[in-house]
Amino acid sequence: MNIDLASADGARARLSAEWANRDVSLYLSRCQIDTPRSLVEETWRRVHELRQHVGTVVDFGAGDARFAFGGCYGSYVGYEIDQERLPDRPLPPGARVEHRCAFAADITNADLSIGNPPFVRNQDLPETWRPQVTERLAARSGVHLSGLANAWQYFFLLSLTSTHDEGLCALVVPYEWVSRPSVETLRAYIRAHGWNVDVHRLCDHSFETVLTTASITIVDKSRREGVWRFFDVDNNGVSRPIPSTSGSNAGHISYSRPRSATSNLPRAVRGLSPGTQKVFVLTEGERARLGLKPGRDVVRCATTLRHLPADCSDLDVPTFDRLYREAGARCWLINSAAAAEPGPLRAYLDSVDARDYATSTCLERDTWWNYKMPPNPLALVATCFKSDSPKAVLNSAAAVAVGGVAGIHGGDREWASGFLQHLASLNLRERIVAHANKLMKIEIGQLNTLIAEHAKSIAHG
Repeated sequence: MNIDLASADGARARLSAEWANRDVSLYLSRCQIDTPRSLVEETWRRVHELRQHVGTVVDFGAGDARFAFGGCYGSYVGYEIDQERLPDRPLPPGARVEHRCAFAADITNADLSIGNPPFVRNQDLPETWRPQVTERLAARSGVHLSGLANAWQYFFLLSLTSTHDEGLCALVVPYEWVSRPSVETLRAYIRAHGWNVDVHRLCDHSFETVLTTASITIVDKSRREGVWRFFDVDNNGVSRPIPSTSGSNAGHISYSRPRSATSNLPRAVRGLSPGTQKVFVLTEGERARLGLKPGRDVVRCATTLRHLPADCSDLDVPTFDRLYREAGARCWLINSAAAAEPGPLRAYLDSVDARDYATSTCLERDTWWNYKMPPNPLALVATCFKSDSPKAVLNSAAAVAVGGVAGIHGGDREWASGFLQHLASLNLRERIVAHANKLMKIEIGQLNTLIAEHAKSIAHG
């Protein structure tokens, strides 16, 4: 392939310069998490089970270059954009770290790509950096990552395109990559090449501050049998084969595609993400102090069902008042439609410090507080759970679903009651990919699969 060197140099310079804008401090503050040294050693152990010695090693999220230690290699080059994270100790012979954006590198022949890519939500990525990186990766791989891709997915694809045809990728990435729809393009790219994949699910607390289950994922490009294997790794580093992504013979619940506008099936809808609950979701005390009127300035909402009793089947107004309003929970959602007119709500929003709404969701709007108010769902479902099935209730209080609470829309109360009883009867722990240790998370597409299955069973009597 012929490369315009002047053009390539310009692209590299733009990528590195992009880190000078104001988005970068947000990005860096949310991705700089040290990899436990035991995990570094475990990753290298997995590598050396497949390759006793490797020549060239790249690490695209090097941090303090801790992956430069513990392995047997000829040369190591790490890339780290954060000046404060550069190593402050001598590196092993043959190792160096470059202070620049990893995507400014044009590497295609590494023997091994290793490391712990930064874990940052797509909403927090530097706004103009992402399309530049997407374009560069697409030119190298033909793959356009989903707009919902988090940071580590870009680094994963970069690693795959930076190793040669016999190379190896050994990355610490969220285990959920094996099933999430937003990562399907990446999985399809690996399957299309027939590379073998071993995914070691880490069952301990590898990262105490990150709410996700980690994995050591090994992609062996020298093996083209298309074999995917899954393992659970205990605290002693011992791997146990598991039969599927979920760890059970059942496998994980499939993800339904978005429903068409003509579908008459009830549907699950993701909870509203207003931009920052600190500003948009108020307690009863805050509402009263600001003089905001329920039903006009604010509406009832549920950001969690965690504190509802196990025998609660309906979130009615008395229950809402007792367990949310009187308990001091955040339970009043700002009615953005009412803020268009002068009044106490508009006065409140005008008084909010700009630093409190400095999120990508708010800043991408023409008016930072002006979001579309969602309809009231018929039922509410907590997307995270630790028992066999998620907590779910009817929604007689007409509360808006926010954050980690999903809403069930369509159908009638009788149907909704029947579906919730069906949901409570299921053992979903065997059909969900673990989100973090014992915490399970059901995705909206999976809820819609269960809704469709339930509707089908009713139709067939």
